[in-house]
Amino acid sequence: MLNQEKLLLHMAWANQFVLAKLEELNEADWQLKLTLEDWSIQELTNHIVLAAGGYAQRISGEWVYENLNQEMVIPLADLQKYCGKADEILRVQSHKPDSIDTYMRAGLPIERSRSTIISQSIHHATEHRAQISDTLKVHGIRILDLDEIDLWAFSDIAGEINSPNG
Repeated sequence: MLNQEKLLLHMAWANQFVLAKLEELNEADWQLKLTLEDWSIQELTNHIVLAAGGYAQRISGEWVYENLNQEMVIPLADLQKYCGKADEILRVQSHKPDSIDTYMRAGLPIERSRSTIISQSIHHATEHRAQISDTLKVHGIRILDLDEIDLWAFSDIAGEINSPNG
């Protein structure tokens, strides 16, 4: 796969991997922050999932969730479900021709190409998964090694042949 499909499949897999790792946290861990000004693990996790749903809605018109916000305590099982649905919508939508999508943000119309929205969804999830990992590590919780979710690991999990000799 030499296209965005691989990156979207990797993102979906990495998102679910991280969400599964977060099952190991206790209730207090969810409130940990890197600094006092940063978001908590709960807020970062919600943000990854809710933003994925927002990106999916922008390009498909389909809502993944209703009446949720970043400050809520959203059950992990629900986050996993919403994230899986959003990631699949993004993957399917990536196969459609590029177009300009218009959406409202802060009362202003924003125009973005479909390919930019989808590409941003990949970058966004990667960025915030790293923030979660850093926050956990600074508090001595070493349950998430980013090397476990890199593209090399995904390639191995996906069963790709990574050698010219097969």
